[in-house]
Amino acid sequence: MERFKRGDESRSSQGSGLGLSITKSLIENQKGQFEINIDGDLFKSMIYLPSAENIDKPKSN
Repeated sequence: MERFKRGDESRSSQGSGLGLSITKSLIENQKGQFEINIDGDLFKSMIYLPSAENIDKPKSN
């Protein structure tokens, strides 16, 4: 999930390699957790977010 720049010009796939890193950052900014489970050549992304009752609410003036 680390950010990287594609260094091998011979690769034919599209993408910048930033998708998982950006996703992880967004989930963590929402006080959640992002995990990846690898099973052979497949992976599952798991996203855990706190319930509304567990989120710090902003203080009103």
